[in-house]
Amino acid sequence: MTQTRNLTLTGLMLAMLIICSQISIPLGPVPITLQTFAVLLIAYLLKPKQAFICTSLYLILGIAGLPIFANAGGGLQSITLPTFGFLLAFIPASVLTAKYIELFGRTSRSYMISALLFHSLVYLLGLLYFTWIMNGYLGKQMHLWQILSVAFLPFIPGDCLKAGMAIYLSRRLHQAGLVE
Repeated sequence: MTQTRNLTLTGLMLAMLIICSQISIPLGPVPITLQTFAVLLIAYLLKPKQAFICTSLYLILGIAGLPIFANAGGGLQSITLPTFGFLLAFIPASVLTAKYIELFGRTSRSYMISALLFHSLVYLLGLLYFTWIMNGYLGKQMHLWQILSVAFLPFIPGDCLKAGMAIYLSRRLHQAGLVE
C-alpha cells in the first residue's frame, strides 16, 4: 500500500472513530457507543503502526479540547473521568489486534480470537482505570461487583454484536479488494 493510501485510510478511520463516538446511548457513568466497533475495525483494516497513529491521534485531539469523545466530550479534564481508561486502552488494543491479524491471517478463528483479546484488554485496562478514578480520585468506594455491574456486564451483548459487525465488514472490504 502506498504512503498516500495509508495516510488516506488512516484519516478515514480516524473520522469514522470520531463519528462513531458521537453515536451514544447514556447508561450511567459509561455510555454505550460505537467506539469499540470503530477501533476494532481500525485494527482489522490498518497495519499496527497505522492503528497506533489513528488511535493516538484520537486521544491527542480529544485531550487537546476537540469535542470528539462520547457525548461531545473533550479537553484535559477528560483524563479525570472514570471512562477515560477505556479510551486509553484503545491504543494498545488496536495495535495488538492488528498485529495478531497480521501474524495469524484473516481466518474466522483469527478474527474471533482477536476480538476476544481486544475486548479483554480494553476491559482490563478500562476497569482498572475506572476503579482507580472512582475509588481513589473521586473517593466513591465502589466494590468489585458494583464496578462490574456498571462498567462491564451491561456491555457484553452489545460488544459481541459490534465485534460481529466489525468482522463482517472487514471481511467484505478485503474480499472486495478495497483494503489490503
